Amino acid sequence: MEHLFKELTFSNGVKAKNKFLLAPLTNMQSPDQGRISEEEYYWLTKRAEGGFGIIMTCAMPVLKSGIGWKGQLGIYDPIHEEGHKRLNERLHKLGALSIAQIFHAGIRADTKYAGDKVGPSGNLEKSAREMSLQEIEKMKMAFVESAIRAYECNYDGIELHAAHGYLIGQFLSNKFNQRTDNYGGSFQNRTKLLMDIIDDVKKKTSSTFLIGVRISPERFGLETDEMVTLYKTLCENTNVHFIDISLWDSFKLVDDGPLKGESLLKQFTAIDRGEKLLTVAGKIFSYEDIEILRNNNVDFFCLGRAAILDHQFPNRLKADGPNFEPYSAPVTRDHLLREGLSETFVDYMSTWKNFVSDSS
Repeated sequence: MEHLFKELTFSNGVKAKNKFLLAPLTNMQSPDQGRISEEEYYWLTKRAEGGFGIIMTCAMPVLKSGIGWKGQLGIYDPIHEEGHKRLNERLHKLGALSIAQIFHAGIRADTKYAGDKVGPSGNLEKSAREMSLQEIEKMKMAFVESAIRAYECNYDGIELHAAHGYLIGQFLSNKFNQRTDNYGGSFQNRTKLLMDIIDDVKKKTSSTFLIGVRISPERFGLETDEMVTLYKTLCENTNVHFIDISLWDSFKLVDDGPLKGESLLKQFTAIDRGEKLLTVAGKIFSYEDIEILRNNNVDFFCLGRAAILDHQFPNRLKADGPNFEPYSAPVTRDHLLREGLSETFVDYMSTWKNFVSDSS
């Protein structure tokens, strides 16, 4: 168990104190034009107090047009900077690295907050229109400017959210991307937006500023074989320091095709990734789960529900050792409030099946 609490070193020399990452979790706690609220500040810093070595924000839009839901933390405007600086000052005092996850919702944007919906191609179902080449260039600039803002607000790095069917993922998908120019057609063309952003962020920040990418291995109009190809490409890109695979279920088996019955994760971990570090998310609830993943070549561990249930998961695991017993859902509202969630966040968690019990 001691290995989980040894330093984690990225290829650029940046170190985390352990191998526990707070997942980038939607929480709807910052409704004031995207400024970080006291509730969201408390939610994040409480996990650092509980021993998480890396704290990642929720997905933050790089433009107002990219807002995906109400109460979303922002990083697209100078008005957000003071709150981010304050957050990072506290996280660093607690010994945690901080990662800003940045994204644009694309055709999944909420028009109540974002206005006009755009995507790689028009989408009648989502009432979205196709982006022009000029708009794509502006979008790249927005990602880079938000990364620079994160850097200047003292984040230790960014994660580009290319998963879950949001804008970058929409460009990757041959279902949602029907373009015939340099950003569509071949899979290499469909990765151009992502690759350009990675390269530009690297040029505009520092060698000690971490760059990570979150990908989905399936769903959201994505093909697993293409995502394996993207993974290989990211492993070969010297500007990328870590890859985050959002599996929903880290232990899932392939549903169909020639690989039916095999581990979905192993389609990626079997590939030589050199110095790149790998984290995964999805149904990691216990020390036993973590050990299975560690033995399958995962470097650090992205905890979502487990971190919601227990802000002290790393500290309790370290203290209790083999006697560690994780909390399990359903739990009461009072339990979640004690764990640092606001009433708004608990209301959102109540929409998750069998997570919040009726009794308080």
